[in-house]
Amino acid sequence: MRRNLAILAGFAVAAFGAVILGEYRFGGFTAFASALILGLFASEAVVSVARTGGRVEASASALAAAGGLVWAAWISWGHRLDLMPVQGWAAVVFGAAVGGLRAWWPARAARSRLAPPRTDAGAT
Repeated sequence: MRRNLAILAGFAVAAFGAVILGEYRFGGFTAFASALILGLFASEAVVSVARTGGRVEASASALAAAGGLVWAAWISWGHRLDLMPVQGWAAVVFGAAVGGLRAWWPARAARSRLAPPRTDAGAT
């Protein structure tokens, strides 16, 4: 249940970000800055609600970020994605990668630290 809510939160953040970012020209440096921010925000929403990261959370974060960025570009370019430059499409891929890595990386690091410390409390 928590995972479903986390995915829903990530998509809600991406949708809200798309509406805001769509008001600006989606191309060049602005597109990459937008991709970085939206990827981080969407994945942070997923990881915060899920309280963990993993493959499912990373995939959902990447998909939410990419979807939000394409929606922002669609709004920005007057509902014509064929006008968007190559940098815009590269920014969509970059945003998806940022979102996916942000949701996956902490889970990988946390698994390596979760091993309980060895104690000899029971030895006599």
